[in-house]
Amino acid sequence: MPITGVYFLPASPIVTSTDPSSFQIALARLKSQYNISPLGRWTLDHRLFRGTPLEGIANETLSEDGSKGQASRYLQMLYMSTRPRYSYVVATTTSVPSQTRAGTPATSSSGGESTGEPSQVFSIPSGPQSEDFIHLVVARMGPLWMPRQVLQVSNGQVFEIGDFRIRIGEVRQGGTQQVRGTICEIEWTSGDENDWATGEDVIKSFWAALDVKGAREYIRVPGIDEEFGNIRQWCDALRLRL
Repeated sequence: MPITGVYFLPASPIVTSTDPSSFQIALARLKSQYNISPLGRWTLDHRLFRGTPLEGIANETLSEDGSKGQASRYLQMLYMSTRPRYSYVVATTTSVPSQTRAGTPATSSSGGESTGEPSQVFSIPSGPQSEDFIHLVVARMGPLWMPRQVLQVSNGQVFEIGDFRIRIGEVRQGGTQQVRGTICEIEWTSGDENDWATGEDVIKSFWAALDVKGAREYIRVPGIDEEFGNIRQWCDALRLRL
C-alpha cells in the first residue's frame, strides 16, 4: 500500500479579483518545481453532520493529564471518483481542551480539535444505497445528527511525478459554491506501508519544496495504519472548523 499525506490550504478571507486563488498558487508551484504528467480529472463530495447533545449524557471528556474537554461527535460521508465503487461513512468523536497551555504548538488536526481514538469507518456501495443512507440520516435521524456542511471538488486534477501521484482540487461549499480552499493528496507509490517514519519525511519534503505557506497537514492521523487509513486523512482534512 502506498504512503499518503493530505494537505488543506484554506482560502484567504480577503481576496480581490486580481489575486490568485490558493488553488492557482499551489498548481503553479507544482508545474514550476516538477515535470508533471497529467493523468486526468477527479471529483469529490463530502457531507458533514454534527451530533446533537444527548439528554442525560455528559458531553465532557477527560484527557491523559486530567484536564476536562468538550466532546463533539461527527458523522461524515465521503465519495471520491478515484474510488468509484464505494462511499465511506466516518464517525468521529473529538475533544476540545477547555484550556490551552501557553507555548503549545498548533497540531495538524482540524482547527484545535484532537481525535485521540481512530474514527470508525465503513463503506457502502455508491449509487442508490449511498443516497438511501443520506436520506436516512437526514429524514429519520435529524434529532441525532445536524447537517453542517457540504463540500465538493468538481474539477480536480491528477498528476504523476516520478514515484508520486498528486491529486489537487479547489474545495467549494455546496449550494453557494463559496471557495473554502485547496486540498492536495501526495501519494508516494513506492513507499513501504511498514515504514511510515520514512514515508512521512518524504511526503513532507515534497510539500516543502513547493513553498506554499499556511497549509494544514494530515499524515499521522489516528488509525492511519489500519484499514481505511487514507479515508481518515481525507475526512480529518475536510472536517473544517465551524
